[in-house]
Amino acid sequence: MKRFGVEDRIPLLPLHYCVSQNTSLASSSYTTVSTTSPLILDMADLIQFPRGFGQQDIIGWGTTGLVCLDAADKTVIKTPHDDENRRRVQVEQAIYERFDQRGGHSGLLRYHGPYDSGIRLEFAPNWNLSSFLRKHPEIGTEQRLRWARQVTDALCFVHAANVIHGDLTLDNVLLTENLDIKLADFGGSSLDGSDLLVSVHASHRYPGPLLSTHADIFSLGSVYYTIMTGTFPYQDLSDEDIAALFKQGRFPETKTYGPFGAIIMKCWQVEYQSVMDLYKDIEEFSQGKSTSTTSITNSFQPPFSLLLFTIGIVAIVLVSNPKARIWV
Repeated sequence: MKRFGVEDRIPLLPLHYCVSQNTSLASSSYTTVSTTSPLILDMADLIQFPRGFGQQDIIGWGTTGLVCLDAADKTVIKTPHDDENRRRVQVEQAIYERFDQRGGHSGLLRYHGPYDSGIRLEFAPNWNLSSFLRKHPEIGTEQRLRWARQVTDALCFVHAANVIHGDLTLDNVLLTENLDIKLADFGGSSLDGSDLLVSVHASHRYPGPLLSTHADIFSLGSVYYTIMTGTFPYQDLSDEDIAALFKQGRFPETKTYGPFGAIIMKCWQVEYQSVMDLYKDIEEFSQGKSTSTTSITNSFQPPFSLLLFTIGIVAIVLVSNPKARIWV
């Protein structure tokens, strides 16, 4: 296992790809960039840090913003890079305020209000489920099914608040210290029918209208599939091929996973009228604790897509704070 620290040349990680300090890098393919590049060093001046925070506090980054850790109270500040990306944070703030008005939910990050141009949220110390399953492929079926149930419960609350997530993947399912899920990243979501501000990955993309609860349920089927198999649906195919197969109603085989596999297929085939109907099936399955699901071997291999600005941010952050990870 390789320690992830400061080096003359560092691995570049794709958006939403969360890496822990003990992640093995030997078997993965990475693009590299010199941290001494004048272009990279000059970009440090472009970062807009929230008041009272600096490079040493960054724990996550992306093309639209940064996440800084406030270790004193175990919260994070999520802030946009610039005015152009401020809209996403404003949308996320409005959505969290809606959640608060409805009493909140244990499956969502606790909202602590605005902070400068960003928002303050609960910190999830075990990062995202995508990263966790890569590190712990030995996780058993019972725990995986528990996560599936929790994320479904959270989505029921989200839809009841008239919010469509729009980007359901394991990268946006965070984990608490006790390994409970927190559905996150509502910056691209729809509130009361507003436009989605996010691009959905092909393996989770509904072949029908994206601004719909059915699109979230379809994506949830792909989330279930990834939880169970450790891979995306049709992971080795191009986005175009995946889209074509989904449009034809052709999906990966799920019979191996018994009744739960049937639930996954029903998500993809749009047989649920609402996520609450789906949750009822999940509850019945969980109570039955069927033994027909097989043991799981995790072989997760995330897709890679890099953007130049992210490359610069990655290099700057890792030089100043090697513990930082991608989270936004």
